[in-house]
Amino acid sequence: MLTTAQQNNDKVVLRFSDEHPFALCDDKTIELARFVADLSRLKQHLELSRGDVLISCKGRYAFSLALLATWQVGRLAILPPNVHQRTLEHIALCHDVTTVLDDGFLKGLADSDCSFEEPCLELSFYAQDAALIIYTSGSSGEPKAIKKTIGNLFAEALAIKVTLPALNTPLVASVPPNHLYGLTFSIVLPWVLGVAIVDVCPLHAEEVLDTMHAVNADLLITVPVHLSAMLKQEIANAPTFVISSAGRLDAGLAKQWYERFGREIFEVYGSTETGVIAHRQQLSDEHWQAFPEVFIDQCADCLQVASPFIHSSEGEVFQSKDKVSLHKDGFILHGRADGIIKIAGKRVSLLAVEQAMKSCEGIVDAAVVAVPVNGHIRDMTIWAALACDEGVKMTVRDVRAMLHLKLDSIEMPRRISIHKALPREDNGKLRRSKILALFEANHDS
Repeated sequence: MLTTAQQNNDKVVLRFSDEHPFALCDDKTIELARFVADLSRLKQHLELSRGDVLISCKGRYAFSLALLATWQVGRLAILPPNVHQRTLEHIALCHDVTTVLDDGFLKGLADSDCSFEEPCLELSFYAQDAALIIYTSGSSGEPKAIKKTIGNLFAEALAIKVTLPALNTPLVASVPPNHLYGLTFSIVLPWVLGVAIVDVCPLHAEEVLDTMHAVNADLLITVPVHLSAMLKQEIANAPTFVISSAGRLDAGLAKQWYERFGREIFEVYGSTETGVIAHRQQLSDEHWQAFPEVFIDQCADCLQVASPFIHSSEGEVFQSKDKVSLHKDGFILHGRADGIIKIAGKRVSLLAVEQAMKSCEGIVDAAVVAVPVNGHIRDMTIWAALACDEGVKMTVRDVRAMLHLKLDSIEMPRRISIHKALPREDNGKLRRSKILALFEANHDS
């Protein structure tokens, strides 16, 4: 357990205590002595070579060991956008990778000496040291490599800590640790809060609920699509506190959750480049409130961000593509600037089209993309992919009939593809290339 995390301008100091387990793995706990022994053995192994360390661990205990040991020996961690073999091979070629760590390395640590008898372990790192390279989700194109220092990561986690209510039980996250949302909230934040790491990453509603019950968790870190699936389950004890990010939380979903469980969802807005930016509970206030140490402004109707969570390579001020309006009570998001397109001279919001589709009865998920066309009047058209509720049989004609009541003819998708589920990443996001690939099958009209 991490009892304290301190950061000044020069150093980040972590103190892990033996008062509580460091991690909860399946049906066993990882106490401080085991953690120290495993960390020491892995550190010795990493000291034998130089170069970057590619971390593809799915389990959070192995991931934590890999990250901390990499920092201890002064090497750079590379976190891939996913753990597919072709992706790992490509990412390794893009960097000076000499070591690859996946969950299998834990087997070699099984005979580690657990003779550590001190009541706590203190680790100290320089805040300005390079921590890792992490990738964006690639939802609007190819994944982009983003740099982070150790100071960036812990400044962000400490700002989140002072914003959240006091929590002293483990948290469960249904998002993987190789993306910044999962890394920040399921790895670094537990260290800062002083709670045990939960090793497993449940991705299905039943698994999430089972895991929360098994570890007595009060806090759930998740994404909107997982919340939607959970509403279909019989839940005896809902999480005390739910954090949702990595995708827009529709007002209807937020309302359904509140009406059923009497608790608002805590939304977090941010990006891989910026880390967390703002938070809100939309049923109480639609305005977004900036996290501590985050400064916001506006340029050409789009949000500008400055904070200690942003790497210096991004510049002193990060210019986002998210359209906003600033108010004395915070700010309101209006979608991405590239999410507003012109069709036959009329401005069309892709977000509004997507929301209209999600509001149709029987549709549980939807995604729209703008596609260039060679036409006399139109130079862009809209394609829409959707998923129906289980047991619902829906045709393209049915979808168009419902959309005619919600959209103008110029906003109507020209192609509609219907599927059992959309190919979302583990972090809940959809890559544009995967959306377009859905139209290669004969499920559209």
